[in-house]
Amino acid sequence: MKRNVAVVILVIFLCSVFTVTGLAQESITSDYQGLRPIVDFVGEENLSVLDLIGFKAANRAMKELPFNKGETNILALTDAGYVAKIADYTTEKALDGVMLTSGASRGKGNLINVHKPYNAPLWFAFFDKRSKDCVYLEADSEVLKTYLDREKTEREVALSDFMNLADEEIFTRVAKENIDANKLLTDPEPWQEKMVANVFGGNEFSIVTLSNVWAKGLPNDFLKCAELHDHICPGLISGYLIAEYVKKELPSADPRREYTVIAVPPWCKDDVLITIFETNVGHKRMFVKWLTKEQRAALPKDAKNVANIIIKEDQETGEREGIVVAFNWNKAFEGSGTNATDLRDFGTYKWWWVRLKMDLWLMDYLDRPETLVSTLKRFTVDSPGEIEKLKSAGVNPLVELGIMPGPAGETPSNPVVGAIAAIAIAIAGVIAHVVRIKRKKN
Repeated sequence: MKRNVAVVILVIFLCSVFTVTGLAQESITSDYQGLRPIVDFVGEENLSVLDLIGFKAANRAMKELPFNKGETNILALTDAGYVAKIADYTTEKALDGVMLTSGASRGKGNLINVHKPYNAPLWFAFFDKRSKDCVYLEADSEVLKTYLDREKTEREVALSDFMNLADEEIFTRVAKENIDANKLLTDPEPWQEKMVANVFGGNEFSIVTLSNVWAKGLPNDFLKCAELHDHICPGLISGYLIAEYVKKELPSADPRREYTVIAVPPWCKDDVLITIFETNVGHKRMFVKWLTKEQRAALPKDAKNVANIIIKEDQETGEREGIVVAFNWNKAFEGSGTNATDLRDFGTYKWWWVRLKMDLWLMDYLDRPETLVSTLKRFTVDSPGEIEKLKSAGVNPLVELGIMPGPAGETPSNPVVGAIAAIAIAIAGVIAHVVRIKRKKN
C-alpha cells in the first residue's frame, strides 16, 4: 500500500515538473502569432522589447492605412538604429520588428532609415503611395526604458507584459494625415497649421518630402544621401545633379582617393558629394570655405552660383586637373515657378511650400544634370603644393583660381593664374613700347 502511494506521489510530482517545464518553454508566439517571423529571424533567446515596438508600430499602421505585409506601395520611415537611443540602449533591433512585420526593406527600396541625433525620440512612419495617407507613431522613451531595464532581469515576463500594453501606453503620439504633395501645394494653409502643431512630432518636413519624392521615384544612391540629410530639399537635389555632372566631366576610377572637393560656399549639396564619392571631411577629401556677404557680392555675374571646386589627382598618371562648377538657381526657380525670397519666409507656409514644389520639379532632371550644372573653369595643377594652398585656412580658392577678385592690392598666387597675368602684362608692355616708338617717329 505504501509503495502504491509512493508511486502515485512520484507520478504527480513528475507530471507537475513536466507541466511547469512545458509552460516555461512555451513560446511567446503561442499568444501572439504575428511575432513568429521575428522570432524565427532573431531567435527566441534574442527577442527584445525593441523588436516588439517595431512590431507594434507596423501592426498599428497596417490596420490604420490599411495594408498587407509585403505591399511595395508602402514606405516605412524610422530613425531606429541610425543613432537614436533610449537612455543607454541603442535601437537597431526595432528595425527587425518593422521589416519582418510590414515587409518593407532596403532591398525593395521602401525603407528609409532617417538620420536624427542620438537623443531624438524613437519614431516610425508608414506612407501609402496610392492614397498618400501617412501614419506616424512616436515611442514613449520612459516606458521603453522601463521595459528594457526589466528585460535584463526578467526577460520573458517583461516581453509578455509589454505585449499586453495598449498602443496608447507605448506611443506618446499616433497620427494619421494625408500628405499628398498636390494637395499641400494647392491648399497649403491647413497643413501649415499642422506643421506648427507638430502633428508628426516635428518631423513633418522630413516625412512629407521623403515620402512624396519617393512616390515620384527615388534612386537608391540618392535615398542614402537623403537618409544622412534627414529630408529632401532643392539644395540636396542640386548636390545629386552636381555629382552626376562631375562623373561625366571629371570621371575617376577611385574618387575616394583621387578627388579633393572644396565646398565654396557649402550647402546641402555637400552631404551628397560625401555620400556618393566618399569624400568625407574625416578622410581629408572635403574642405569647406564660407563666403561672407561681401565676398558673395564681389563674385562676377557669371560666378554668382558657384558651388564646388573638384580636383582630381590621377593615381596612375599623376596628372592633376580640376573644375569649378556652378548650379543655376535662377533657372531652377524660374522653371519650378517659385521665388527665392520665399525660402526664408519661415513665418508662413512659404518656406516649406517652395522647397516641396522645387523638389518635385528638380527630380525630373536627375538624368540631365547639364541642364542646371555648368563648368565655370577647367584648370590644371602642377604640384600637390598647389592643392594644399587651395584648401588651406585663410586662402580664398576662388581668388587663387581667378574666379573672383581678391581684396584691393591682392593678386592670385596660383601659377596658372600668375602665368596668365604675366602674359597679359607682357603684352601690355609690348603695346606700350610700340606706341612710344610711333610717337617718337611722329
